[in-house]
Amino acid sequence: MRISTALPIAAALAAALHAGGAADAQQRGGRGATPVSTRQPVRVRSEALARGGYAVVVDLDENELYFAKGRRVLWRAPVGTGTGLRMETDRDAWDFHTPNGAYHVTHKAREPDWIAPDWYFLEHNLAVPGPNDPKRRFTRGLGAAAVYIGHGLAIHGTDKPELLGRRVSHGCIRLSDANALRLYHDVQVGTEVVIVGGGREAVSAPPPAARASSRPAGTPPPRDPFVVELEGMETGELLARLDDELVADAFAESEAKWPSVASVLIFRGVKDDDNAALAGLLTRIDDLGQGRLRDEYAAILADAFTQGPLRTLAVLGRLDRQTREQVAQAIVSAAVGLYPGNPDDAATPWPTKRAPREVLDDRYAERAWDALHDAEQELREQRGLAVN
Repeated sequence: MRISTALPIAAALAAALHAGGAADAQQRGGRGATPVSTRQPVRVRSEALARGGYAVVVDLDENELYFAKGRRVLWRAPVGTGTGLRMETDRDAWDFHTPNGAYHVTHKAREPDWIAPDWYFLEHNLAVPGPNDPKRRFTRGLGAAAVYIGHGLAIHGTDKPELLGRRVSHGCIRLSDANALRLYHDVQVGTEVVIVGGGREAVSAPPPAARASSRPAGTPPPRDPFVVELEGMETGELLARLDDELVADAFAESEAKWPSVASVLIFRGVKDDDNAALAGLLTRIDDLGQGRLRDEYAAILADAFTQGPLRTLAVLGRLDRQTREQVAQAIVSAAVGLYPGNPDDAATPWPTKRAPREVLDDRYAERAWDALHDAEQELREQRGLAVN
């Protein structure tokens, strides 16, 4: 099968590409010092998208998130953003808005706990515990995954997807658990996140009530039942499901399920040493033609390599030469595309830096490393960079 589709450029993406100049990320410190009515949005330019690389764009006016590469939207999803409301006490004040600006991924985590700040307890009329009190820790409180972008901000999952598309958060950006997990695998440390908009007045009415929770207070939210179902499948079943979901995503713009399947395969291949899972994941890139699916799939392969470079090299080296070269080109292109700086920077995350050839003691891994090195040299030549 050959799969290729594209989504049209969105207004927010166009704004990020053509803004008059780059803006520094607004400081999160001193929250509560600026009323919503006097806060003015800044024009934010995405340097990564302008170079044809990957970036995340969040539109505060439409409450939408876009994962894009150059001028192509790879996927989009509704998000929950800051209400813009204030909470004040005699000791402190909090301004629950999501500031626009240019940010970068600082780190990311699967199923992270949430350490509740003081305002959570004040909102619920509870006594504020000490800084290290276990009452502050909420297991899986940030959903299936979180991508942290600095300044106290994160893009994370939620167990209240019915509130997405609205200004309902305390400043962070909420996604459905499935899309939070998808974003976790799509981005790398350093990937640019551009937040645009915010010029419209925040809603003054309280957000609609979430559905009533049936779980006891203090218990963690349930894990995504689809992921739990996938984890119970045999590897052959998972790979067949991956094929089915890739085809489904190519012909429908509904919420894609294949990234969740890929996530389970990455975990199984890297953490559980399942060669068939990792090999099956790598070889699917050959079926995707050119388009948004291939671009995103390459980013996810780059994440598999980041999570387990030695495991990935050992499996990649056992593939036939043509497939090995295609996978290597996809990993290298995505790894460099996810870095927002100049590819000639010393900090550019060339994949071979993660596993120097001299540490390898397996001929298959060495064969894969050579394929990555060749792909890097080819990309350097295309970009007019010095060849190592």
